[in-house]
Amino acid sequence: MASFVCSVCGETHDGLPARVFHYPDLWLDLSEAEREAGKVDSDLCMTPQREFFVRAVMKLPLIGGPEPTFEFGVWGSLSETNFQRYVETYDDPDQSKLGPMFSYLSNEIRAFPDSYALPGELIPRDDGRPLFVLEPANHPLAIAQTQGVAFSKVLEIIHPNGTSNA
Repeated sequence: MASFVCSVCGETHDGLPARVFHYPDLWLDLSEAEREAGKVDSDLCMTPQREFFVRAVMKLPLIGGPEPTFEFGVWGSLSETNFQRYVETYDDPDQSKLGPMFSYLSNEIRAFPDSYALPGELIPRDDGRPLFVLEPANHPLAIAQTQGVAFSKVLEIIHPNGTSNA
């Protein structure tokens, strides 16, 4: 892990913090009563309307930065069938055998406007949260996931308006 002096805050950081979304955006829009009727933890979410979400990692290749990638902790939607398959194998050390599952990005990433509900795949891994990979598209986030994102843009994501948002 490389350290660097941040051009925004002036501090020395050991590696880049991930930008983490603690809930799917839809969960935040629910009323208190709806939240009580649903379920959410650090990795799984189900609304009372039977909408299903899984926490995942989205990696963007980093151009000119101290590390090879910048990561987002995002939520992806799953069909009820795929959600049940995922939950049933949650503790399986060979969860990657599930293969890719269609998903929609369930967080709006402000640095990439109109990113909510971009289609992609949730890819279970054996060693941690699944990966979220966007379908190829002419959207800045999809392009950044394949071609990379400039380190200066990542600093804006980490420190919007000059403060930490991680």
